[in-house]
Formats: sequence, C-alpha cells, structure tokens
Amino acid sequence: MPRHATEGPVDAPGDAEGPWTRIGLWSARVGVVLAVVVIVLAVVTRPSWSSQGFDADGYPLAVLPDVALVCALVLGVGWPWFSGIAASTRSVHRDGDELVAVTVYGRRRVRSAGARLVRFRMLTNVGTVHGALLVDRRLRPLVVLDPIGAGGASRLQALLGDGSGAIGRVVLEHVLGFVWLLATVVVVVTLVTALLVLFSAP
Repeated sequence: MPRHATEGPVDAPGDAEGPWTRIGLWSARVGVVLAVVVIVLAVVTRPSWSSQGFDADGYPLAVLPDVALVCALVLGVGWPWFSGIAASTRSVHRDGDELVAVTVYGRRRVRSAGARLVRFRMLTNVGTVHGALLVDRRLRPLVVLDPIGAGGASRLQALLGDGSGAIGRVVLEHVLGFVWLLATVVVVVTLVTALLVLFSAP
C-alpha cells in the first residue's frame, strides 16, 4: 500500500478511541434499538391506534405511525452505519497491513493486501464527500465514509494511499457516488413505502 507523508496519525487509534467517537457509536446503537422497537410497536398495535381514524388521504391520525415513519427514514438514510458495514474516517486506523474500523457493532479488521478498493465521491450542499469501499478476500465489505460533513480526502489518502488520478477516474468516482446515493434512496423508499402500506386504511 502506498504511503504518504501525512499518514502518521492513522497508524494509531487516535479519534477511534476518543470520547466523541464513543458517544456517537453508543448513540447509534441505542438509536437502532429504539427505532426498531418503535416500528415494531407501531405495526403490532395497529388495531389500537387505527381506531383514532384516518384523514382524507387514508393516513392514520395517531402520532405513533408518524414517529415510526421518521424512524424508518433515519434508518434508511443511515443504513450503511446502522448495518455495521460503514465506519467514519475518524474511527478507522491502520494496524500494519490491516485497516481497523470501529463500527456500530464493534471492531472490524480488513486486510488491505488483496482487498478490492473502490473510491467514490459525492457532491452535497456542504461540499464534496469522499468515501471508499473495500471488499476483502472473504467478500466482506467495509465502507469508509463520514456520515456528516464534507471532505475526508486527506484522511482517506493517508489510510489507503494516494487516490489522485486522471479526470476519467474523478468522473468515475462521481458516478459511483451517484450510485451510492441512489442505493440509499432505494432503501429509504422501500422502508417508508412498506410502512405506509401497513399503516394505510383497509
């Protein structure tokens, strides 16, 4: 793996062991549990809250279905992190030829030797977000991507080597970033639509 002069900090846990990272991880863990509980509760108690009636569009008047839909939306948007396949660039460090990522479900190690690496970038209203997808020899994926904020290019470069290249590669990374966003939209639409079908009036 190519080395870079600024990679020193990525060879130690650093922010991956910091208090803010731990707070974020535990908040995500608790959030996943609460969101699932709310959604399940809304589904199983449908006979109770449906007695409050539905509006002209056939949507329930009760509050619980609204909260469940918000939970589904959050889970859909953050599915890579909530599913444990993604980690923030700040919670990833290198240990020899392995990348150690602290995810919502604990530590993951991916050996960089022989792993497939796909970089991508996305244009957002806060700037360009840089990310990378690694798939090891056991076909286990790891996405390195910050859930909030733009940037990440320098950290990814220190972790994974110099990813700069020709214009064609940059265009491809934007295309892959669009595919990533499209996959997120599909997950969100699927979750929300499924709940709307369950919540709609008979």
